Order: sequence, then C-alpha cells, then structure tokens
Amino acid sequence: MTRTWIALLGGGLGLLMVAGLCSRTPPLTVEVVEARAGALRVLVSTNGVIEPVDDTEVRARLDGRIVAMPDPGKFVDAGEEIARIDGGPVAVELARARSDLLAAEESLRVAGHALAVARDRLAIDKKLFGQQALSRERYAESQAAHRDADAHARALEHEVPLRTTALELRVAELESQRESAIIRASFAGTVYRTDVEEGAMVRVGDPLLRIADLERLRVRANIDQVDLGRVRVGQTVVVAANAFPDDAWLGKVTEVVPHVVERDNRLIAEGLAELTPPTNGLVPGMSVDVDIVVAETEEALQVPSGAVHTRDGESIVYRIERGRVRATPVTVGLASVADTEVTAGLEVGDVVVVGTARGLVDGMRVHTRVEGS
Repeated sequence: MTRTWIALLGGGLGLLMVAGLCSRTPPLTVEVVEARAGALRVLVSTNGVIEPVDDTEVRARLDGRIVAMPDPGKFVDAGEEIARIDGGPVAVELARARSDLLAAEESLRVAGHALAVARDRLAIDKKLFGQQALSRERYAESQAAHRDADAHARALEHEVPLRTTALELRVAELESQRESAIIRASFAGTVYRTDVEEGAMVRVGDPLLRIADLERLRVRANIDQVDLGRVRVGQTVVVAANAFPDDAWLGKVTEVVPHVVERDNRLIAEGLAELTPPTNGLVPGMSVDVDIVVAETEEALQVPSGAVHTRDGESIVYRIERGRVRATPVTVGLASVADTEVTAGLEVGDVVVVGTARGLVDGMRVHTRVEGS
C-alpha cells in the first residue's frame, strides 16, 4: 500500500514537472495581416505577341530583280510607290508582242490589197482575151494569180483574227506585268518589315514586305485550356513589356479563337485584344506579358489567399483574438492568386494568420508578427 502511494506521488510529481516545462515553452510566432477593403481583380496571366490590326503582306506579281525596296519604318500614303521590280525584260517582250500584232494586222491588209489588184487585173485580162487582144497563156496566168491571191486572202482571214486575238491577250498580260513591276501602297501605313533586299531575284508569289497602320495594334495572347472558360470578349487586358518596365498598355478582348493546340508542352488557344492608343513603344513582333481581367470588384473585404484554409470542406481563417488563435469559418467570393474576397465571417481590421497552418490549434496562444516586417 505504501509502495502504491509512493508510485502515485512520483507520477504526480512527474506530471507537474512536465507541465512546468511546457509552461516555459515560448508560444508559436505567426505572421498576420489585417482584413482590408478595396478593389480586387482576378487575372489570367499569360504571354503574347504584338501585331497590327490592319496588316497587309505584299507579294511579288512579277519575276525579276528588286531595284527599289524601302527601309522598315517608312510611312507611305495610299497609292504611293513603295517598291519596284526591274520591268526591262517585260518591256522588251511587250514591244515584240505589239510589233507582232501590227505585223499580223498588216499581213491581212496586204493580202486584201493583193487580192483586189489580182481581181482588177483578171477583169481587164478577161476583157482583153474576149477581144482577142490577150493570149490564152497570159489570160491563164492572170486567172492563176487571182486564184492564189484569193486563197491566200481567205487563209489569212481565218488565221489572222485568231493570231491577233492571242497577241492582244499577250499584250494585255505583259502590260499588266509591267504595271506589276511598280508596287504601290493600298492604304496609308508604315512598312514595318521587309523580306528581301535590293538586287535580290524574286518570283511571282514571293513575300516582299508587310505594311500596317501602326496606330492600331493588338496582342495575340496564349490562353491555357484551363482558363478558356473564364476569358470573354470585352474583358480588359493589361500589357507589359520588359523593354518598358514602368509602362503598361490597356486593351479589350475582341476574339477568342476556339481552337486548342499543344505548344511548348502547353494546351493553349489564342485570344485577340485590341490595344487602346497611344501604343508608343510597342512594335509588331514584340513579346509581352498579358493580364486578362476576368472578374473584378471595386470594394471587397479581402485577405491574402494564403490566409484561407480548407477544413472538412469548409473555408476557414485563423483569426487572432486577445493573443489566441480562433479558427473562424468564412464565406469566400472572388479569388486571385494573391488575394481572396471574404463575403461573410470577417470584418475590416480583423487580424488573421497568413501562411501555413501547421501547428495551429484553436485557442492556442501565439506571438504575432506583421507580414513583411
């Protein structure tokens, strides 16, 4: 019996010692922030490329050598010459075709004249032969000459129209090619890219240059497949470029291309967003960062997203009350990567733990440290 009491006494003393040691263990230190009210934006962040809204690729319509090509950045008016291909060989062919056309028309005229002469001569010789003033041999020669002239004229009457039609088409084609040697701007804009240099040989269909209205630019943004359901026409985009770290450009989504492809291990579609002028600094082909505002509110009670946890399917935050942690159920609304809207469960100024919830127990005493301090 005495031993039993001694054992119980020893165990009690041990528990008291453990309790004493535990009481001297310092409270856990946690980072905290205050719930605040303000604007909240939910973004789809991605990348994209700047391109013109109105863009024309000019291609060669004539085989030949480039004799004039503008420098990128040149502004041109509608109808202004912007490039030229050597039209000398075409001019030579055109002159030859026109000469052949005139020769064909002349051959028909000459044949008609020769037939008329032969006909008149036959009429005279026939009269002379009837008056026995012309030999039979001479009259036969006149008849043969008339038959030959008539046959030649008839053959040319059939042949020449076909030949002249073909030559007229050839002349028209060569005239078009000669006009194609001079490339003119179809609208006022800036030559922002050239694909060939002066002296280069090109063939019909080869790209020569690109011209665009650089006052109207858009961004072609990559949209990950998982974000497609959130991106809509009319949403605001914010564009940033590494070359201009202090600048940003705004725009609106004008189109979401409904086609997903795999690119660089990403399943993406494309979205087009026209940028609001001025777009100074941006140029076609520039890679940019793109934030698409898929939801926003001007006044939202919010906490950092790292302060919201899930427990038993319920959203909670660890609120600080008189130095102790209180697990507080909340209702959340909009959520971005950085911040989450709280629609119920908190008030402005409430202090909550931000970051990991490991080691936190409801009601435990903690030391607090303001986030970032």
